[in-house]
Amino acid sequence: MLTQEYSCPKEFLSQVKQFLIEKEDINGLPLGIILGLLAMPPAQQPFLATVTDAEQIRLVMVMTTGHLVLASQGPDWQRAVAAAASYLSRRNLPLSGVIGPREPAELFALMWRPRLPLQVEMEQRIYRLEVVSPVPLSPGLLRLADSADQDLLSEWIQEFCREALTEISQEQARQLAASGIDSKAFFLWEDGEAVSMIKKTRPTFNGIALNLVFTPRRFRKKGYATSCVASLCRQLLAEEYKFCCLYTDLANPTSNKIYMDIGFRPVADSVSIKFT
Repeated sequence: MLTQEYSCPKEFLSQVKQFLIEKEDINGLPLGIILGLLAMPPAQQPFLATVTDAEQIRLVMVMTTGHLVLASQGPDWQRAVAAAASYLSRRNLPLSGVIGPREPAELFALMWRPRLPLQVEMEQRIYRLEVVSPVPLSPGLLRLADSADQDLLSEWIQEFCREALTEISQEQARQLAASGIDSKAFFLWEDGEAVSMIKKTRPTFNGIALNLVFTPRRFRKKGYATSCVASLCRQLLAEEYKFCCLYTDLANPTSNKIYMDIGFRPVADSVSIKFT
């Protein structure tokens, strides 16, 4: 097994593109990150690498923050993960965690810290949608968020992260809101007032992901999130994409049911593991 690093995202993409698009929905996270690096070069050099066997890619690794993102498939993925863990240990890269399909991510974590128990941040499921089911819509309409919505989006992003992820600062939320508004990525369901939000993110060659689906508690159980997701998916599929995908928290059965009612179908399980 040979591990090779790349310094140029464009060159890296040319090497891994075919490997990743074979399962574009499952590999949407690393593929979307790489395409994002091409669109907006980062301030710091990302970690980009492959593990190959007889010139065949067995594992792709991407890291722009502290979490390593993995993509693997085909035979001998266990040997590829072992080679990656050994290489990164010699490379002495600081890792805060790993994200990827369940089995490769868990194996990497066990090899990275063999004497410590796994600290799972989130058990996730990756869903794919190609046709929106005929779900009933709530009163209101979907609209693109603009600069006048920045304060509201900032507040909701903080609430979403507090409930579903890790709490972030007000300034971080404002930056996320501002960048999402600038890139025309945030949408709101409006029923007299804004009642639910959604963000499109990480476009790939044939698909696009959705995240930050959030409805404040006072507006819940009225179908606003369903309306928001279904309407944006119809719009994206009509425009240019063949499929939409998203990650869900398996600990939240309500959201998983909502997405399946809309037409999303599970394609793989993923896990986020932290190292502390």
